[in-house]
Amino acid sequence: MKISSVITITATIVILTIMSGCTTDSGFTIQEPTFENVPPPFDISNVEEEPVVDGITKYTVEEGSGEDQVVIRDQIVMFLTLRTIDGTIIYSSYQNDNSDPIQSTIQSITTPRPPNIVRNFAFDRARTDGLRKGLIGMREGEKRVIIVPPDQGFAPIGAGSVNDPYREDTLRYDVELEFIF
Repeated sequence: MKISSVITITATIVILTIMSGCTTDSGFTIQEPTFENVPPPFDISNVEEEPVVDGITKYTVEEGSGEDQVVIRDQIVMFLTLRTIDGTIIYSSYQNDNSDPIQSTIQSITTPRPPNIVRNFAFDRARTDGLRKGLIGMREGEKRVIIVPPDQGFAPIGAGSVNDPYREDTLRYDVELEFIF
């Protein structure tokens, strides 16, 4: 009986200590991205539209010079800006005055997970099946615009995602591929 009382008291003290460190004001705030240094959309006015799959289309703005083409198993380094078709910027690798490209594995680019799974929050704003399908076949140095319909974009995501407001939007990705690994 005495040992169980000591264990109970010790457990209570540990729980109270842990809980006293938990507050609703953790001091952590999510900063809204800034888009002042995001380049303008690629000009596709004189570029031929090319169908990809599942209603996704691409426009090759500038041919790449590399011999290799992106396949599903590749890791890539790219600059990327995601907009709605009307021009609202959702995500950009240039946001918050960033000048570095992002790295991703093609296979891992899918529709964002529910908000309770911690990942790269910023890049998750841009991940869709349509992006993954639109990147296949790119060459190093290529600039491409990928147009993604809602069903290949954010329509499949669950409620509560940061991209919830864009579930019914057609998406436009401006992508410049730097490297293929």
